[in-house]
Amino acid sequence: MDDTADAALILREDHDGVTTLLLNRPRQRNALRYESWTELSALLGAAVEDRSRAVVLAGSNGFFCAGGDLKTGPAHGDGPLAPAGRVEHAQRVMAQLRALPVPTIAAVEGAAVGLGWSLALSCDLVVCASDAFFAAPFVARAVVPDGGLAWRLTEQLGRHRAASLLLRGGRLPAVEAERIGLVTDLVEPGTAIDRARDIAIELMKADPGAVEMTKRLINSAESAQLASFLPLELAMATVAQQRSAAADARTAFS
Repeated sequence: MDDTADAALILREDHDGVTTLLLNRPRQRNALRYESWTELSALLGAAVEDRSRAVVLAGSNGFFCAGGDLKTGPAHGDGPLAPAGRVEHAQRVMAQLRALPVPTIAAVEGAAVGLGWSLALSCDLVVCASDAFFAAPFVARAVVPDGGLAWRLTEQLGRHRAASLLLRGGRLPAVEAERIGLVTDLVEPGTAIDRARDIAIELMKADPGAVEMTKRLINSAESAQLASFLPLELAMATVAQQRSAAADARTAFS
């Protein structure tokens, strides 16, 4: 579909109590604009109101997400943190995603890059095609990791492995991501969404109250550390964006 003013940035499909949300900018490999997060937030809220029993998050046209859209820029609004406005908005929506009372499953085809990787890891489970990859090329783009990715990778992989992924920005193949615990289910290419829906239906057999309370326990284990980390991330993102803008201005007038 075309990325026009009238096109939905997120598509919703409902099957057997499972809500599937599809990032819908295929020509941009589903890169996320500020408005993408607004639409995602609204649809997450609607899924809860409509009593969906599980949410699957995927990208259209066989690609999960290329990260934040660099062409639209992260700035939004006024004030000292405006240069990183999209980052702050993304933080809020990913917190909403983690807090959903029902299971959330990322279905990754192609790749999850940058902020798209952060989004996938905000889900409870990550189903990934065996030929997909993950990457965090923030430093190469003169910005800092966002969406809590630096905290999450360091927490799960340790300082040195996280530093290698974040500073060098290389690709992490799905097979290796599954081996180190960043992917829960590895599947044949082209089947990630179907497998995620099958898992969702499997989880729907459990008592909804027990599922919600278990999720609350999991979230509480990480919420305090993540809550203290995110304001620092936002401040660093703001500084990085200001430095980038200043460098662009110097180049333009040199």
